[in-house]
Amino acid sequence: MKLHWIKDPSVQFALIGALLFGVSSIFQSGSFASKEEILISEARIRNISSIFERGWQRPPSDQELQRLIDEYVREEVLYREALNMGLDQNDAVIRRRLRTKMEFLAKDLVDAIEPSEQILQQFHQENLQEYTSPAQYSFEQIFLDSDKRAEVAEDARIVLTRLTAGRDPRKLGDRSLLDYRFESVTPERIDRVFGSDFSLQLVDLPTSEWTGPLTSAYGEHLVRITELVPEVQPAFTEIRDQILSDWQEAERKDVLHVQYQTLRDKYTVSIAPLSPAAESTSAESPITATDEPAAGEVARQ
Repeated sequence: MKLHWIKDPSVQFALIGALLFGVSSIFQSGSFASKEEILISEARIRNISSIFERGWQRPPSDQELQRLIDEYVREEVLYREALNMGLDQNDAVIRRRLRTKMEFLAKDLVDAIEPSEQILQQFHQENLQEYTSPAQYSFEQIFLDSDKRAEVAEDARIVLTRLTAGRDPRKLGDRSLLDYRFESVTPERIDRVFGSDFSLQLVDLPTSEWTGPLTSAYGEHLVRITELVPEVQPAFTEIRDQILSDWQEAERKDVLHVQYQTLRDKYTVSIAPLSPAAESTSAESPITATDEPAAGEVARQ
């Protein structure tokens, strides 16, 4: 017997609707007698209207407002039914969204606090280096390989004499992988290239004059500073807004930590040991940031 009527799209949609209604009723324990109330308050209507106005730069018409309210009701109905059916569970996107909303609570709490000037000034002093623009050096260097030169100090004196006489500095010294010229580099960058504390030897050196030798992790160097931009430390009043923002961010992290530790103490966490096969699979296929933890189980107290 052929059931041609099942191929009718209208019948298929009706069957799908009946199936969804049946599944929903199962999750609601078969109770159809009582209806949930969806209350659209005056405050909610004003909120819906203001969102429209911010987007369109005008208030909605009566018809538009009614459509917005109908759409809100539709969203609320489907949202509640989705919760009743448990569609929010074991969903990584929803889990992360809810985590973010929990963390926003801490953000809102901190943003509502207005710290005193004394607190901000103390925070500024404790983090002074973060608000200091480091000095910047532009310089040229000639490398002298101490491993190949028995009298590197004497050789440095000879090279300095030739430089004074106008010899081309690029044709003096020994070959190395180091650049001849460095432009606007900070002491931190200099020390990463030449070795720890090399930048300290540049302090108080004259500009536009070859000096040395200076010792690096590679050997000896003759250096000519062509430009020096001194360290800059802005006054508190100039960067107060930035200090306030940084203080709020630091406080927010502290509040989040306390919030998590307080909530974490409510749970007992049991993590099943990985089997050898699972460990092998884990090594071959590392878990990405979007994967759900496969071996962890959280048991509520």
